Amino acid sequence: MQERISASIRHYIVSTWLSGDERGFDDNTDLLAAGILDSFSTLSITAFLDESFHVQLEPAEIHPANLRNVNTIASIVMSKLAAQGAAPVPA
Repeated sequence: MQERISASIRHYIVSTWLSGDERGFDDNTDLLAAGILDSFSTLSITAFLDESFHVQLEPAEIHPANLRNVNTIASIVMSKLAAQGAAPVPA
């Protein structure tokens, strides 16, 4: 399940901010260091997580450490879904 979540998040980032070019981008790419993570993309990613997985981040959870890369974002989604007792909705 985490691989499916990671793939969905990765696809969203690549298609939204990298014009479909995933060369040099993987699940461990630091989004802040790569210049992808800013205030706009942070809001966009949190909206994507809500729409795709019905996961809402609390204001205290919305910070660069939790949105560092695809793997950390997928881990947050997994933990939120586990807490809800829900399965992810396909993106």
